[in-house]
Amino acid sequence: MSEKLVQYLDDELAGSEKETFEQQLAADKNLYEELESLKVAREAVKIFGLQQKVSGIHQHMMLEIQGPDKKINPARRILRYSIAVAASVLLIVGGIVGYNFYTLSSNKVFASNYRPYELSTVRDGDTQQVSPVEKAYREKDYKKVVELQEQYNSILVKETFLAAMSYAELANNTKAIDGFKKVIAENENAGTSLFKDEAEYYLALTYISNKDYDFALDLLRKTRDNPNHLYHDKVTGKLIRQVKMLKWR
Repeated sequence: MSEKLVQYLDDELAGSEKETFEQQLAADKNLYEELESLKVAREAVKIFGLQQKVSGIHQHMMLEIQGPDKKINPARRILRYSIAVAASVLLIVGGIVGYNFYTLSSNKVFASNYRPYELSTVRDGDTQQVSPVEKAYREKDYKKVVELQEQYNSILVKETFLAAMSYAELANNTKAIDGFKKVIAENENAGTSLFKDEAEYYLALTYISNKDYDFALDLLRKTRDNPNHLYHDKVTGKLIRQVKMLKWR
């Protein structure tokens, strides 16, 4: 399989063989992680090669500086050294950008921005009754949350949102997306905003995890452009750039 991974990265697989191998990657988490590790290793080797080139340029510069060379005009000497330094900087920057570009993944972007949604603490003596769905969510029993939601098919926005969050925790992107979209639609129909901002932010993250980058970018831009959005500060320029990079790859 390691040889297959190398052939896949070198784009030596084609047709049905490539399609079959991509199906194996989708089904085998360990194989996919090995592919990601191999990508990182390759980029590290590339960067090491760039470092060697920069080191060679530096050594050549030092030899010229230290050695007697009366034939080269001082102005031309400075120009040559300036060009060499600029080339060195470009090599380093290009290596770093390339490394960040090729090692970026939807899972990494999702994991670095996702935080489990926390409900406010229930105070002693609170007369508001906590539903079984909310109780299970507070106990982080996400499987029970979705089971209860599917069993009773609650129409409450709060319980729909908690079920969507539970699906996100269980890495069921399809169900999570459906739940978050339902919360947003119900708020728009009723002219309310109950869990609407939360649903939009977590829907964007779930879209990233699901590699639906265009949908994610639409929501992220909408959140960034609305200073009153609860998650306005969490949508940074870096996050949007990362999603764009994922889309371009």
